[in-house]
Amino acid sequence: MQNKGQIKMPKEIHEYLWTRYLPETTFKLYVMVGYLQTEKIAGEQATALLLRANLPVENNNPAIIEEKKRILSSLGFEYPNNRKEDLELLLRFKLVTIVKNSEGKLEYMYTLPVPKPEDVLEIGEEEKQALENIKFEIAHQNAFNMLLTLVLNNNGSLMSTVGHIENTTRVKISEIRSVLAFLEEEGSIKINAHKDVNSLKKADKVHVTINKEIFEQKRCVLD
Repeated sequence: MQNKGQIKMPKEIHEYLWTRYLPETTFKLYVMVGYLQTEKIAGEQATALLLRANLPVENNNPAIIEEKKRILSSLGFEYPNNRKEDLELLLRFKLVTIVKNSEGKLEYMYTLPVPKPEDVLEIGEEEKQALENIKFEIAHQNAFNMLLTLVLNNNGSLMSTVGHIENTTRVKISEIRSVLAFLEEEGSIKINAHKDVNSLKKADKVHVTINKEIFEQKRCVLD
């Protein structure tokens, strides 16, 4: 795969959060399909390259792998153990299509347009909420990083005014409120204040503490 840098992978694979449902080897096989398309490799050669691909797992964090297994199991899928099962998962997710070209050879192609997970998978309300939470984190990634760094730098216990937090992190107060509310509902932090988080103003004092057990679980497993 010397020309891997030239592979044009659909951006929707990330935008639609498909990576939540793709184990590392399955995602790498998806990239390989793009390589086959770029190099115009078809037929038995293409099949052999896919099924014999050596795709080592680089991120072998047990918590992340177990979470991926849990997600797949909840949707009625098994975690793949080889390239054949990786390919079958891509086909069942309708992310890859197999067609015959003019020479009668099989071609492996990206399905375009890329379907959304909710249009292919039987996603329940809990999983829909999980997707919305991930989208929220992505949209406010800088605010999450700045706020959590500030709290952690204060040994996991920050006593401050909202205005001081704003000045230190350069995060707008409206975003501070929404991110703190998200983290509090998630259970990663505890907030003591004289009013609801969503009503906090610049001069209000807050005491933010890390709930270590939940924080480590949520902040490590979310991907």
